[in-house]
Amino acid sequence: MSRGRRLGLSALIVLVLLGMLASVAPRSELREELRDVTRPFLLASGVDQGWGVFSPSPPTTTNEVVARVDRTDGTVGVYPMEGGSGITEYWDYRWRKYAEQLWRKRTAERERVAFAGWIADQDRAAGHEPLRVTLVRQNRQNLPPGPGPDEGTWREIPFFTTPVGRR
Repeated sequence: MSRGRRLGLSALIVLVLLGMLASVAPRSELREELRDVTRPFLLASGVDQGWGVFSPSPPTTTNEVVARVDRTDGTVGVYPMEGGSGITEYWDYRWRKYAEQLWRKRTAERERVAFAGWIADQDRAAGHEPLRVTLVRQNRQNLPPGPGPDEGTWREIPFFTTPVGRR
């Protein structure tokens, strides 16, 4: 291996190690300086991670979003957000974050309208005639570890309804 390649590889290893150190170091001025230096590389490579979801306060609830479509024939269609396992979880995570913003952000009216319109279009494409779309947050408690159940029962909380016209 040429001297230049060894130098480049060594620099990359040092950058990764500094980034890892900056990610786990306690809050300090040195940590912030390391993060400023390593952040572009960490973001570009996907090596950055935030562990705030686990500690010190993990989420106490699990939330899902489903869209309910009331149709002209009296039936109701249910469209859950994307879900899966394995490699598809990376795609699903974006859907989950999108769903979270739909119910969490008070200023997401435009996004709710657009999403409900997209759901209505999906329902029409399946051969139905939608009248109204309701977005529903399904919510359950994450119970503490130990004997007994791991989670509570699902609750449904409608948070947005809009009529949809014929196209």
